[in-house]
Amino acid sequence: MPTKLSRYAEGIMEAAWLAALILVPVFFDIYSSRIFEPDKLTLMRSLALLVLAAWLVKIIDEGGLHRENGVSWFKALWQTPLLPQVVLLAVVYGVASLFSVTPRVSFWGSYQRLQGTYTTLSYLVLFAAVVGNMRRQAQVERMITVVILASLPVGLYGILQRFEIDPVPWGGNVVKRIASNMGNSIFVSAYLIMAFPLVVGRLVDSFTAILKEERNLAAHVARATTYVFTAAIQLIAIYLSGSRGPLLGLLAGGFFFFVVLSLYWNKRWLTFTVVALAGAGAAFLLLLNIPNGPLESIREAPWVGRFGQMLNTDQRTSRVRILIWQGASQLVAPHAPLSFPDGSTDRWNAIRPIIGYGPESMYVAYNPFYPPELGGIESRNASPDRSHNETWDALVITGFLGLIVYLALFTSLFYYGLRWLGLVSTGRQRALFLTLVLGGGLASAAGFVYYSGIEFFGVGLPFGMMLGLIGYLPLIALFSKYEPPQTEGGRARALVLMMLMAAIVGHFVEIHFGIAIAATRTQFWAFSGALVAVGFIMTQKGVYGTLSQPALLDDFPGVVSMPTGEGETPEDKK
Repeated sequence: MPTKLSRYAEGIMEAAWLAALILVPVFFDIYSSRIFEPDKLTLMRSLALLVLAAWLVKIIDEGGLHRENGVSWFKALWQTPLLPQVVLLAVVYGVASLFSVTPRVSFWGSYQRLQGTYTTLSYLVLFAAVVGNMRRQAQVERMITVVILASLPVGLYGILQRFEIDPVPWGGNVVKRIASNMGNSIFVSAYLIMAFPLVVGRLVDSFTAILKEERNLAAHVARATTYVFTAAIQLIAIYLSGSRGPLLGLLAGGFFFFVVLSLYWNKRWLTFTVVALAGAGAAFLLLLNIPNGPLESIREAPWVGRFGQMLNTDQRTSRVRILIWQGASQLVAPHAPLSFPDGSTDRWNAIRPIIGYGPESMYVAYNPFYPPELGGIESRNASPDRSHNETWDALVITGFLGLIVYLALFTSLFYYGLRWLGLVSTGRQRALFLTLVLGGGLASAAGFVYYSGIEFFGVGLPFGMMLGLIGYLPLIALFSKYEPPQTEGGRARALVLMMLMAAIVGHFVEIHFGIAIAATRTQFWAFSGALVAVGFIMTQKGVYGTLSQPALLDDFPGVVSMPTGEGETPEDKK
């Protein structure tokens, strides 16, 4: 039974996850020895401890964990979508840390990044807190608002840097490519592409209100104007960062959002228009990257030059990544035991391909496989500590087991997100989805390895998965009828799911060309928790109205019905 104390504890938990979404991206300390990532993560880990303490108080105050609807809390926990995968991820990280070549660093985190097992567990605490305590629509809207507001100072500070009115005298060049509050041009755009779909979702909601509601028109116009300004700041900052990986993530997330939105509006012409525009954009990028091709005259233009080098494997940053991937591929393959400065050897060498070398251990284990060419390009005085590719990072730090869990986590996120949107509701559709995503990933990885080498496995796998995901949506549009929700609560739920899914899709693409940082990981886990809360838990409790289940049809193609609201609760009107 909830008490006054337990409600205070719930408020503290919500305040903590909102504070994490604000402080992690915005905070930096120029007087600190590390300035950015470790300081941000120290704050995040402290907030995770606060969440744990408040949650413990709530559990004790309410007399422990209780059965719900006659089901034990353990069974209910295991039946909640994504929680089994998250538990397995925690186990994999624990095993990898226990057998790590640097156990202490693997658990607590390195001096450079602090992204060890302790930090990963802190992310998972935030995820679990959102899943376990987000129960009202107002909480969802507060999270979205906080993320949008936090992105404004990040984007504005980057613009200040471009115009050389930054009061901080940075050692590196932050004018040509802005770094903002993240300290790196790739990091700032990687963060902003996750906030951008939320602003677009709010814009859709605002303009819908302007067109359909006669009351409070001035308020709706002011709201829409604010979101237009915010979206413009985000896009300008993303452009000024000049980062190509986040741009691909932005395009993938935008394609997902607008295709699903066109289905939500039941406008097939718009669906095919979005698909056609995406195809034209892909063709433009392809032609732009062909040396001496039809677009050669604009390949060196200041506003598009970097994006005309995306397929150039000899270009400096691309070459660096490829060389790091070459070393990582040798590191995760069977090889002679590593030798350490004290004369000992790695006694777990035989099972390293299965369990990995441990979080934050790459800079130690990578040395024997360091490509000599890499030192000439970057003048490095140490091994790289990241692969600039999430697939290779998963293999290096957690081995084959970690890669399986990582694939299961993202595949489950995509599957449940589409299922809760009503886009996967039959057995044949589920089979089609898994075939396109998993089969596409494996086929693409095999093709990349065959034609370009084993180092491209880490790019080929996610490329095929994403191609399968975005290819699934036009098939649904072509062969199925998507029935939009009819109630205010049902429409709000669908729009929130689209926004969160688009942000996660963009993040999935970006981390295979860069490094998942404190701000993007914090957002990823908070958004994943909100996705489960909105799509599964709050739906079951009727927060967004009484939702019927999608019609289960035997054949594909067929007609798919989106869960529609049949009534509203008082929570819908808050």
